[in-house]
Amino acid sequence: MENHINQTTLVVKDYDEAIAFYTQKLHFDLIEDTVLSETKRWVVVAPKNSQCRLLLAKAANEEQLKSIGNQTGGRVFLFLNTDNLERERQNLIDKKVNIVRESKQENYGKVLVFEDLYGNLWDLIEPIAKNNSHYFSTAILAIKPEVDFDTAIEALKKLQAETKLEVGNFLFELHSNTTDAKQIIVWEGFYSESDFQLHLQSNHLQDFLKQNVVDFVSGYPAKRIV
Repeated sequence: MENHINQTTLVVKDYDEAIAFYTQKLHFDLIEDTVLSETKRWVVVAPKNSQCRLLLAKAANEEQLKSIGNQTGGRVFLFLNTDNLERERQNLIDKKVNIVRESKQENYGKVLVFEDLYGNLWDLIEPIAKNNSHYFSTAILAIKPEVDFDTAIEALKKLQAETKLEVGNFLFELHSNTTDAKQIIVWEGFYSESDFQLHLQSNHLQDFLKQNVVDFVSGYPAKRIV
């Protein structure tokens, strides 16, 4: 036997304003819009390539009107997975969709909470890939001869602290080469290669590079096998 949830009902005030929100701001597809009577339409929307769909049902009485925007009593109502949370976060900002809780890393992936046009809460989730797609990077840096050792280390520690605040980072370690104290080995771990690329573009990394306290000796990506 194979079962799955085909669609769920979302009570709305108006068909057209709900369609506009989901198709124009969240980029859902309009699957169906069939007139059933003078007051009732069968309206279905869904994220692209999604098996589960939303039936947008216009409230027909006072009791149903009361449930608009509060179908779960204030709790998160729906969960939307994405392959790139940062891309979708920027889309929400661009389309002026209210982000209720900013993105953070959980053990299942990155998540933020936004609300739709009626106030229903949604979790937007970028799950951690099951095949352990974590991205690791090792860099060997040499403190410049003319730079004070402690100054360089403080700059590196500041970079470390700011990098650890990145949603996509879970590892940033500084190690001293035992045969050359002025050579620093950096171990970094990110939840995905795209998170690492965002790190390379971060303001705090660019600020660190502008200080010109180290030379890049070598660097390479790595993959954890155990």
